[in-house]
Amino acid sequence: MNSDRRSFLAAASTASFGLLGGCVGPRGDDSGSHPVSEPVTEWPSFRGDRYNTGFARGVSPTSADPSVEWTYDADGPFWGSPVVADGAVFVGNADGTVYAFDAATGEERWTFATDNRIEGSPAYADGTVYVGSYDTRVYAIDADSGEATWRRDLGGLIRGSPTVVGETAYIGVGCHNLACAVYAEESDAPSATDDGWVYALDTVTGETDWRYGVGDEVVSTPAVDDDTVYVGASDDTFYALDAGSGEEVWTYDVGDMVWSSPTLAFDTVYFGDWNGIVHAVDAASGEAEWTADPFARYISGSVAVDDSGVYVGDTPYNTLDDPNTHYGEMHKFDRRSGEELWSFETDALEVGSSPVVTDDRLYFGTHGQTDRDGLGVYGLTTDGDEAWFIEVGGRGVGSSPALVDGTLYVSGTDGRMYAIE
Repeated sequence: MNSDRRSFLAAASTASFGLLGGCVGPRGDDSGSHPVSEPVTEWPSFRGDRYNTGFARGVSPTSADPSVEWTYDADGPFWGSPVVADGAVFVGNADGTVYAFDAATGEERWTFATDNRIEGSPAYADGTVYVGSYDTRVYAIDADSGEATWRRDLGGLIRGSPTVVGETAYIGVGCHNLACAVYAEESDAPSATDDGWVYALDTVTGETDWRYGVGDEVVSTPAVDDDTVYVGASDDTFYALDAGSGEEVWTYDVGDMVWSSPTLAFDTVYFGDWNGIVHAVDAASGEAEWTADPFARYISGSVAVDDSGVYVGDTPYNTLDDPNTHYGEMHKFDRRSGEELWSFETDALEVGSSPVVTDDRLYFGTHGQTDRDGLGVYGLTTDGDEAWFIEVGGRGVGSSPALVDGTLYVSGTDGRMYAIE
């Protein structure tokens, strides 16, 4: 099915895409609730919370005509997303460094060096910053001093982000396809080019509580409720695992790789895949509720979910057989039915940035394979209208912004950290 669909899309025109897009299997009820019920005051992990919602409920948006309040120039490009907690911004860089800044001024508080690239987000909990690196290690770093309290070598490149719940840090291990391939081949770790795992680590000691192995890498960042860990893998499968034991609860056959991190809300798990499909899956049973097809080449970023919609960006098909250039889009789908409510076309070839949504605004970045103009960060209304755009150099913005108290924190591939108000 995948190869036939890809062949069709490569030959189809953009006009055909608009006519053929849609969803299957709409949900008939409206069960559950959104896990973010109170105003958000911090952004301590990738996508903001343990459920990966990307929803900054009750947070003031940036101004209508925003300005850059401060910047910080690092030694390498930022692909990892910033987190904001306890008055500080924490972010990893491709130079292998974790940076800590004062959230108000951008003043550097400390730096911590690992032995390879960092492309995932840190997670902050109870005064400790947890982060994974391409050096195959997970680090626990004191948020005040910048000193490591423990480090664990897990045997595979780590591209995803940890999710911390109580005294457990859940993280995916293994990245050896696509952008990771050259780094995996260069790694000295014996398992760097083998299968992947989901780990549950004790946050105090770094010891393994449990480990679950899959047939390929795990780049996706887990979403975790009281009982279950939800995560995608590159073996074309989505997993629900028991949070306490790591035992398999159910699996869902995706049909392609999942780098997208799942969002858990309304008793449903939402995510995208490398075939360009958006999935809504019942969190209890693993049964499909709906799928939506924006006719993209792939979806590498994660979705954001508010009370009414599912927001996600895509990377379109561009082929030598088609003289037209297709640009990356941001989409909003009805969270109950999967019906596409609107799409917004950017000036970029890729939208891999995972969006952040607040009550009436949506923020995300755009990037490309090479340095060019027209890449940066967008502010849209939740109705899909452009509110503003700020250009970022290099290859643009592949990371996910963080929104706290009217300030948008954005890390760019130009090696610059931005605070936009």
